[in-house]
Amino acid sequence: MDSSTSKSRSGFSLVEVLIALSVFSIFTTGIVSISLNTLQRSEKAMLNNESLLYAEECMEAVRSIKDRDYLELASGEYGLSFADDLWSLIASPEIIDEYYSRTVTIEDVYRNDDGDIAETGTIDEEVKKITCDVAWDWKGVLPLSSTLTSYMTNWRGYTWVETTCTDFDAGTYDLIDSGATTAPPEDNCGILLDLVEAMSAFFSSVDVGDHGDDVVVSGNYAYLAGAKVAEGFVVSDISNHSSPFVVKKLDVGAKGRYLVKSGNYIYLGVEKSNAGFATIDVTDPTNPSVVKTINFSAYGNQPAVSGSYLYMGLETNTNSFRVYDISIPADPTQVAYLDFSANTNVIHIDGNYAYVGTDKSGSQLKVVDITTPTSPSTVASLDIGSEIQSIEIYGTVAYVGVEGSSSLKIVNITNPLSPSVIGTLVTSGEVQDLVYHDGYVYAAIDNNNPGLDAINVSSPMSPYVAYSADITGKGTGAYVDDGYVFLSTDISNKGLVIKEALSAAYADSGTYISATLDTGSEATRYNFIDWDYTDTVGGSVKMQIRTASTISGLATATWVGSDGTNSTYYETPRTSITIDPSATGKRYIQFMVTITSDTIETPMIESIYVDYNP
Repeated sequence: MDSSTSKSRSGFSLVEVLIALSVFSIFTTGIVSISLNTLQRSEKAMLNNESLLYAEECMEAVRSIKDRDYLELASGEYGLSFADDLWSLIASPEIIDEYYSRTVTIEDVYRNDDGDIAETGTIDEEVKKITCDVAWDWKGVLPLSSTLTSYMTNWRGYTWVETTCTDFDAGTYDLIDSGATTAPPEDNCGILLDLVEAMSAFFSSVDVGDHGDDVVVSGNYAYLAGAKVAEGFVVSDISNHSSPFVVKKLDVGAKGRYLVKSGNYIYLGVEKSNAGFATIDVTDPTNPSVVKTINFSAYGNQPAVSGSYLYMGLETNTNSFRVYDISIPADPTQVAYLDFSANTNVIHIDGNYAYVGTDKSGSQLKVVDITTPTSPSTVASLDIGSEIQSIEIYGTVAYVGVEGSSSLKIVNITNPLSPSVIGTLVTSGEVQDLVYHDGYVYAAIDNNNPGLDAINVSSPMSPYVAYSADITGKGTGAYVDDGYVFLSTDISNKGLVIKEALSAAYADSGTYISATLDTGSEATRYNFIDWDYTDTVGGSVKMQIRTASTISGLATATWVGSDGTNSTYYETPRTSITIDPSATGKRYIQFMVTITSDTIETPMIESIYVDYNP
């Protein structure tokens, strides 16, 4: 046998074994590696699937919260908590199984002009963007997450709305009233605190020895046309409104009728045919003196001054409207006249026009162009219906008092060449004199009680009597100065009366109770209460609700606020409704509004909404 051949074959077998072992080792290592990688991928897929389930659970939890109370979905980041069979939002993040971190992100949704969802635009209060993110660290190193995003809409139930005058007027007001607002809808209204208009109890008077017929005030002195023959002009010191006193009585030859002050002179109409006018120097109010009288062959009526001209009304049917140049105040000189074939009772000047009240049947109101005082001309006449006794102008409206009627005529003088009567205001009696001050026209009334009406003219063409005051007698003349109303009266021992001017302020608080809503179901779910309003500094709006199973039970039910108790209120619009746990039922509901103010401004509520599902 060849021994070398035998050895060679033996060595070849060992190499083959080694090669085979190497190949097997490599193959086995690959198999193990593949197996391990497969196991890792399987674990990762399992964790990913589990995180996705937690994200889906998150979406369903938020949806259940939305269905229970959409208003809980306030923008922000939250975790979730499940207790007592209810999901709720908690501080984020939420840790699950000490491994996953779950965060709910709630965002507002905006729409562009086309109504499409956009990054910016108009907020859509009925839609929220919800993002549920579940995150974890793979092997403690690689951050991974599962994220779901959806939009959730508040599919609201029924909405009870109060927004029109008809809606609000079905309720009950207490120091609150409705006021028209801009349409739409038609009959649109808001509710706000009452404007409380009243005069204080302040009252003082001066015994001038007889009646007073007219009054003007300047500085610390009141000048009175007196109804006593030998004392037709009276000066009183009013520096202390609480204690006025007479400083001088002056004989002007007869009773004083009407007067006006210009500079240091009083121009006085006198009840004397051969001396119907007197010019009085009041440079020293305590020592006045008559510097000129004029014989009109008639009584002097109402004088008025504009610039360096005096316009004088006379109690005569001939040339009763006269114009005087008073550039030399102590020596008036007649420069023109007009003949109305009627008495001129009163003159009120407004710009380039004099509005003249006469007793001319069929055309009692005259409009005179005085652009050129030396050449006045009548440009319009108007039938007021009766003899005119007083005129006051505010804006484009003339208020006219007439004889024999407890009323005030409202005349539109937007176009002085074409005045028109647009209404009549009932007053407390015949209007003897009128004066405007700070949104009110004060009317001296020929009535023992009240002798004064304060007329609100904030809407000039729709005035109303805001307050009537007893001045212990009839009013004959009126003047306002320094927040006080000065009235001449027909009372012998109180010829001059002083009252504080009317003070208007909003009520500091008031309530409104709505009509009753019948939802038709005891199973009603009330979602939220909302309102649109205009806020003011120092003002507030808050609400309470009450429910019951019957209308009669509602009347005695407890008013409750946001926590279901009487001690709280709904103070923020769009707040979830909480029912009184002791309520007899939920079929019937009312709300009560409480408004407060600083008395200067008032909040106004324009619409109130109660959202519910019967």
